[in-house]
Amino acid sequence: MPALILDGRSLAAELRTELLARTSALRDSGIHPRLVVVFVGENESSNSYVRNLARTGERVGVDVSVDRVPETARLEEIRFRLERLHADPATHGVMLQQPLPAHLPIREIADAIPAHKDVDGTHPTNQGHLAFGSGTEYVPATPAAVMLLLERSPHWPLRGRRAAIVGRSIVVGAPVAWLMIAQDATVTILHRESRGLQQYLKTAEVVVVAAGSPGLVRGEDLMPGATVIDVGTTMVNGALKGDVDFESAARVAGAITPVPGGVGPVTNVALLRNVVKAAERSQVARYAAPKAT
Repeated sequence: MPALILDGRSLAAELRTELLARTSALRDSGIHPRLVVVFVGENESSNSYVRNLARTGERVGVDVSVDRVPETARLEEIRFRLERLHADPATHGVMLQQPLPAHLPIREIADAIPAHKDVDGTHPTNQGHLAFGSGTEYVPATPAAVMLLLERSPHWPLRGRRAAIVGRSIVVGAPVAWLMIAQDATVTILHRESRGLQQYLKTAEVVVVAAGSPGLVRGEDLMPGATVIDVGTTMVNGALKGDVDFESAARVAGAITPVPGGVGPVTNVALLRNVVKAAERSQVARYAAPKAT
C-alpha cells in the first residue's frame, strides 16, 4: 500500500483556525499579539522561513516584526537588541533566527533572549527544563511541529516505540529526542558521522531526519511501514529538498512527510501558537495586577 502522506498544510490550516479565534479574543480585550524576530545576515533559507512566518502571522492575527541586523554585527549588538525587548509590553514573543553567521556563537547569545518571551525555546533555562522533562515555558517550534505530525501517524502513541533521530542539533534533534522520551519512546540519536545508519534505521518504527543533508536517507534504509518525518530544508538548484529521498522512501514507509508541505507549515503555526500563549499570559498578568488607588 502507498504511504500515508502526513500533510502539514492541512494540519496547519486547522491550527490557524484555532489561533484566529484566540487572537480575536485577545484583540477584543485590547491585546495585539506581537512577535519580534531578530535576523542577522541574509541566509536564503532563513529569509524564506521568515517571509512565510510573517504571512502566516497576518492570517491568524499576530503581528510579526523583523529586526534586521547586518551580518558583520558584533555579539554585543545582538545581545543588546534582544535584551531591550525584555521590558517592552507591546512585544509578547522574541525569536533569534538561526543559523547565525559563523562569528556569532549561539551559546554566547541565547541567554540574552527574554526567557518569558522565548517563544522558540532557545534560552538555556527553557532548554534545561525541556531536557529534564520538568516542563518548559515554550516547546521549540520545529520539534513541536514534529510531535504534532506524529500525533497524526499510525505509530501514535509513542509509548514503547523504537525511534531513531538523525541529527543531534540543539535546535531540532536533541529537543525532539527529549520530547519523544517524555512520551516513553525508546530513542536512538544518530548523525552524519554515525557509522552504519542503516542498521539503526532498519529497526526503527519512527524515523525523524534533521541532518541538513539532502537525500541522506533512502527507502532501502527504512523498516517497512515506518513513520518518517523529514525536517530537512536545503535549497538545491532553486528547489527545496529534504533529507529523505521521498520517492524511494514513500514506497517503503507507512507514513511520511513531504518536503515542502510537511514540517514547515506546521512549524510556522507552532511558533505563533507560542506567541499567542505568551500574549494570553500577559492578559492574565494584567488583570491580576493590583489596581492603583
